[in-house]
Amino acid sequence: MNKSGIISVFLIALASLAFVPANVEKDKAVNKLLKEVSKKYKGYKTLKAEFTMLNEPADTKAKSKTEKGTLYSKGNSFKLIFGGQEIFCDGKTIWTYTKETNECIKDNYNPNSSSGLNPSKIFTVWEKGFLYASDGTTKKGTADIEKIKLTPTDKNKPYFLMNLEVDKTAKTVQNLKVSFKAGNKQTYTVTSQTPNAVMDDKVFVFNAAEHVGVEMIDLSKKK
Repeated sequence: MNKSGIISVFLIALASLAFVPANVEKDKAVNKLLKEVSKKYKGYKTLKAEFTMLNEPADTKAKSKTEKGTLYSKGNSFKLIFGGQEIFCDGKTIWTYTKETNECIKDNYNPNSSSGLNPSKIFTVWEKGFLYASDGTTKKGTADIEKIKLTPTDKNKPYFLMNLEVDKTAKTVQNLKVSFKAGNKQTYTVTSQTPNAVMDDKVFVFNAAEHVGVEMIDLSKKK
């Protein structure tokens, strides 16, 4: 999979974390925890998060690969640095800049598109789309971690299972493992979270002047 494809899958995976419990009575403790996590993140004005993504190919003979990334989020705006690309979005327009080719694609932002969804949703809203169940607890250092299994209600999704890990005390998302029907797996681990950092709105807009010779491809005017 090329880096552009990885970015797309990353956004799909992150956005797909938005869910609500299908049966509140089935596991009240998990439901209560998820509501507390959502409330905490929604209380932030901004969020900077560092993460790693481990890609495990379906072919067991192929090498796994880990890449680092950074997410900046403010309201409906976000900036994602990952896999040799930088994605900027101010809530209306989305720019995808590829460093290797010095090329930037500008397009209209569509929050309902898999390529346009705000990746910060991993930390916030709980919408329809998953059945959930507690998968027990574990200890990581001094932290108590709640493990939650998420099963998509839409069986046409490219994945069949997500495993979410939440710090029960801090009420923070720690880890997400996505198992795809194709046999590959991707694990996203949040390594640091900085809430309410000062972020100028310019952070979420691509500045061509900072990239000498950049090739701009404007798709926004064709729609």
